[in-house]
Amino acid sequence: MKLRAIDDCNSAEALAVLKRGFPEKTESFWANALRKILSSPSRRDAEPIGFLMAVGHDDVGIVLTIPGRKTGPSGTRDVVNLAAWYVDEPHRWLAARMLQKVVAREASVFTDLTPSSTVQKINQRLGFEILNEGFQVFPLPWTALRARTQARIISPDEAGLADATRATLDHHARLGCLVGVLRNGADQHPLIFSRMRRRGLPGVRIILTSSKRLVVDHLAVISRFLLRNRLFFLQMDANRADATIRSSISRWSAPTYVKGATDRSGIDHTYSELVFLG
Repeated sequence: MKLRAIDDCNSAEALAVLKRGFPEKTESFWANALRKILSSPSRRDAEPIGFLMAVGHDDVGIVLTIPGRKTGPSGTRDVVNLAAWYVDEPHRWLAARMLQKVVAREASVFTDLTPSSTVQKINQRLGFEILNEGFQVFPLPWTALRARTQARIISPDEAGLADATRATLDHHARLGCLVGVLRNGADQHPLIFSRMRRRGLPGVRIILTSSKRLVVDHLAVISRFLLRNRLFFLQMDANRADATIRSSISRWSAPTYVKGATDRSGIDHTYSELVFLG
């Protein structure tokens, strides 16, 4: 078994394995996703975006390792988001060894945001921990009726953000995300939402907030902002201890995983599969 880095030179070979491994997605979907990841500003020094696994002369597996850099209370750290992991059936017994090699690379933090039940077991053996047990779903027509605080959602233009923060919001907006800034007095908190659908209804999943508590405390303001954009629910990563809002629906069947130190009070899934792969 050999691993070969995926970069600008062999994306066509990566595309072939992705098409085989995830036939429910079209070739154009994967081609566009690879193009967006390869051109992402989070990819410093043209670093690899994943690995192909070869046995003999044949590519039999793939995993995307989407690079990012996060800035938080403890400083700046490199983050690698594992996504689109697949191994051909005859070689699936090598899958755990493949992932073990990938996470042995130098990186501050690894995340897995959409692991299957089988992958969850492998993650735990490789030192991953549960970041969030599941998520909460907030039905916006109901949560918009809560008492509103003095905070409001403003545009990035009005906020006057630091250059790096503004660039992150602008790039995610170009990738189809909804962005805004929660202003509460003199404090400003950037927010990014990735679009999704549940039971045919349009909604969003929050992928950037400095604090989950911030979202809960200003839920009515955020709900009205999202409703104005014709969205009907908000999904937010959560643990059971976070599930204190009566009008939310808790789900504990979609955990996210992390390997390495991270801030658990907020959410930062910028430049992750939730943006590039939906």
